[in-house]
Order: sequence, then structure tokens, then C-alpha cells
Amino acid sequence: MSRAVAVVHLRGDVSDARHAKVHAALRRILPRVGVEGRGIFACDLRGTRRLLGSPEELGARIVATLERARIAAAVGIAERPFAARVAAERAPAGDVLRIAPGQERAFLSLLPLAALPMEEEARDELVLLGIRDVGAFAALDAGAVLDRFGRAVAAAHALARGNDAGEVRGAPPRRRIVGKRAWDFAVTERGQLVFALKSVIDGVAATLGREGLSAMRLETRLEREDAPALRLERLVLPPTASAAALLRSARWGLEETEGVGRVLGVRVEVTEVEPSRARQIGLFAADEANEEEAIAVARYLRSRLGAGAVMRAAVAEADARLPEREARWEEAVS
Repeated sequence: MSRAVAVVHLRGDVSDARHAKVHAALRRILPRVGVEGRGIFACDLRGTRRLLGSPEELGARIVATLERARIAAAVGIAERPFAARVAAERAPAGDVLRIAPGQERAFLSLLPLAALPMEEEARDELVLLGIRDVGAFAALDAGAVLDRFGRAVAAAHALARGNDAGEVRGAPPRRRIVGKRAWDFAVTERGQLVFALKSVIDGVAATLGREGLSAMRLETRLEREDAPALRLERLVLPPTASAAALLRSARWGLEETEGVGRVLGVRVEVTEVEPSRARQIGLFAADEANEEEAIAVARYLRSRLGAGAVMRAAVAEADARLPEREARWEEAVS
């Protein structure tokens, strides 16, 4: 199943009330809706086709829903958020513009440089060099762009090539959900650190439960005596308010970090959430949504139990006469 993102772009004056009304309407239709700007919403369509229809059908449904509320909008659909947003900005009100998979770079190539997010000074310099559209800019060598113009223009160059690594983020917390703890002595053992983390995460999970929210992204910051602060960010899939699941995710982050040093304090913040009411786990899960956590579990077990401890089956001979010849076992992680 291919990735698909729909960007909804409102037309006309967008008041606070209208912005909030559209946001609420979209969240009733789709499981994951992010705010890109005033009157601009990004909707992750992965995992919705079987239950809600094709991306084009969903786009038409969104437009019709807003039209009934007398709100004019256009919808752009692509594999990547940036291309979808550009499509939504250029589509007429009431239309759904779908960029076919694999055609994002071709779509962007015909647009002027103004379509890309970059400083006007850099854009003017490119024009002086004869680069006037996105296609000509995308044809430049990526290393040369970085060397001459720096990271910001290099990021715009990646967008021009259709290499948008952006993700649709869910609704932000209504307030900051933070837990922290400090101690007088330095903690150097991971086991002690996990124990200290537990008390902090228990409080964060309790707050999530009271708010009816599930954490989708967790940031852990370790204040260290012998080094700068260490920041670990984890994507939590499926989203949860379970203290045990959040602690497990944070622990895996620690296991993947070589040497945490001498830790004097910890701060845990939930930076992305989604409502947890009536949620059926896995119903709208993104493609391979649990892959990150599954790989982390496999690596953790392999580090403790050694090679050959975590295996998966693969079809070897589907028509084999003997069942034991139908599959072969191979390492899940290396």
C-alpha cells in the first residue's frame, strides 16, 4: 500500500472559528490530521483505503463536507506532504488534485522557484545563475548546492527532487505534558536510570489518561555531569497512554545509545498526541506502523540472547510435499 497525504487548503478569509471548525470536521473523518498553517491541514491517508475509500474519494468527501458548511477549500493529494500542499495551493476551490505516485518531481519541475521555501536572496542568486524554475534547480548536484548555499537551500533542493522526509504530525497537546526529576548523585548504570525514568513516566501516563490522550512521540532529555545533555526522541506506535509501553519505548532508546555518561536528571515530554477515545489499535495504523518497535525489540533480545535468538519464517517452497520444507528460518535482525 503506497503512502498518501491529503492537504486541505481553505480559501478566503480564515478566522479562528472557521479554522477550528474545519480542524474538528477533518478529525471526525480521518484518524490523523496535522496543522500546517492557518487554514492548511495535512491528513495522513495510510491505512484508510479499505474502510474509507480511495484517496480521491476521501478528497471528494472532504470537499463536500466543507461545502455543506459553506467553506471553500481545495485538496491536494500526493505521496509526500510538500507536493500535496503545493497541489492544494494551486487547485481551484472545490477541486481535488491528485499527483500520481512517482510523478511528484515532474509536477514540481514546471513550477517557478517561488514555490520552494527559501530566502529571497538565495532565490535571486539562482536566477542570476540562470536557474528560474524548480526543474532546473532540481537538476543541480546536491553536494554543490549544499557547498554554495548552505543547509536551508539544500533542504529546498531535496524538496524539488521529491525527497520530502516530512511526516504528518497529529494534533499537539492542549498543554505541555512534562515530567522531570533530578538527583544529587550521578547515575551511571542503565538499570538505575530506567528505574528513575519509571517514576517520571508514571506521572506523564497518568496525565495522558486524565486528558483522554495517547502519546505518539516521546522526548527524553538526560542532563549529564560529564557531557552535554543527551536528547532521545521516540515515535510511539501504536500511540498509547500506558506507562509500561512508554517506559519500554524510552528504555529501547537507551539501549540503542552507546554510553549515557553520568546522569544527574531526566526530563520527559510528550510532543505529539492523538485522542485515545474509542480507539481500536491497528485500525488506522500506517503501513508497517509497528516496524520500528519490532526491530528495537529484536535487537534488544539479540543483544541479550545472542545470534540466532530472534528468527522469522520465509517461504522456501510453497508446494513442498513435507511441511518442514515449506519455510526456512532466517535472522530477523543482523
